[in-house]
Amino acid sequence: MYNFNALVSRLKYIPRWSLMRQSRQEFVAEHTTEVMHIAHTLAIIANKKFGQNVSAENIVICGLYHDISEILTGDMPTPVKYNDEVLKLAYKDMESKALNKMLDTIDSDIKDDISPFATCENLSDREKKILKAADKLSALIKCMEELRCGNSEFKSAYNSTKQSIEKINLPEVDYFIKNMLPAYNLCLDELAKI
Repeated sequence: MYNFNALVSRLKYIPRWSLMRQSRQEFVAEHTTEVMHIAHTLAIIANKKFGQNVSAENIVICGLYHDISEILTGDMPTPVKYNDEVLKLAYKDMESKALNKMLDTIDSDIKDDISPFATCENLSDREKKILKAADKLSALIKCMEELRCGNSEFKSAYNSTKQSIEKINLPEVDYFIKNMLPAYNLCLDELAKI
């Protein structure tokens, strides 16, 4: 019996933002879906608008697996995870061990086809930056949603996430922020008119 797919399906049970009071709880599975579609959009923008040659398909599939270690580790809050270098390295090691443990549950005949996507080792540096940007943009969108609901608890997270996105310094991310991110503040009726 191979457990990998059943393990991955448990993303729907892993809550995000565990230290924050939320208007609506978010789970890793929905975050993963949003990361995938943002990453796909960013990759296409990079290729069409900025003359890059990145693989949208590889980035999206890596996005599918980008947080699967959290099935075994849980979602470590960013302020804790990055608070000190020793803790950051220890958590990275724990994530790596959890991911390897999960990869060991794949049928050996297909493991070599899945592992490069789960580890993102098949992505170029630019593609990894695009995936990281999509991850951060998804977090920023969550902060925007919470702030719109009057939840000021997300103000600091919004500011720090926005700063981390700016440091990524990719034109496709700037394009997304300028041309697509504002629409996330619209209600359905406003979005449907556009």
